[in-house]
Amino acid sequence: MAPAPKVVIHHSDPRLPCPKPNVVFVLGGPGAGKGTMCELAESQLGWVHLSTGDLLRAEREANGPHAAAIEEIIAAGNLVPSTIVVKLLRDAMEKITRETGNRNFLLDGFPRSESNLEAWYDVFGKDTELPKMLFFECPYDVLEKRVLARAKYTGRQDDNLVSLKSRFDTFKKETLPTVEFFKSQNRCVELDTSQDRQAVYKLVCEQLSEHTDCELANKPLSERAEMLLGLRPFPN
Repeated sequence: MAPAPKVVIHHSDPRLPCPKPNVVFVLGGPGAGKGTMCELAESQLGWVHLSTGDLLRAEREANGPHAAAIEEIIAAGNLVPSTIVVKLLRDAMEKITRETGNRNFLLDGFPRSESNLEAWYDVFGKDTELPKMLFFECPYDVLEKRVLARAKYTGRQDDNLVSLKSRFDTFKKETLPTVEFFKSQNRCVELDTSQDRQAVYKLVCEQLSEHTDCELANKPLSERAEMLLGLRPFPN
């Protein structure tokens, strides 16, 4: 007898409470591999990869409820308040969960600062459980080599030594205190991301395994995943 099809319960009725998201924060210096590993976890393991930068751009382009405020703040040369950023994350997670039933989220580059974390508690409640953090630990000399190598094919304007040092200094000043707080609460797992991509991906899979569907965890790598892992060349 064929196995019964898996039933996925969606919570699309806005009158019903939306299940709480299962959130993992992902932090690390520029070039540590956060984006690559989050993309792999999304395409291969079924986790949802959310970036605050992408959400801010999408909100502005869609002329969403926070678009005018974001435009005004950016035009004035100021940073978007953490509360707006967290509300965008909350709304995106609820929308995805209600539409797909997926509750597993990787928040790439969040929380970048202690004010980000304070806003998280303001929006989700003071009693909310502190999410787990994956901290991509990588020496500066390795980050430097990666960013310079990446610049050859990405065309990113911030992939240069001057920008890298500025971004890394900002990371140490604003983000590392948040990482240290998570360590003090035993909610931070450090991953040595100076290793090759395949070894790092294995570590990420192990950390996400508790909430990853077994079928997804065992499915073959896609061509894109093989490229990201360095198992096949990117097309010219």
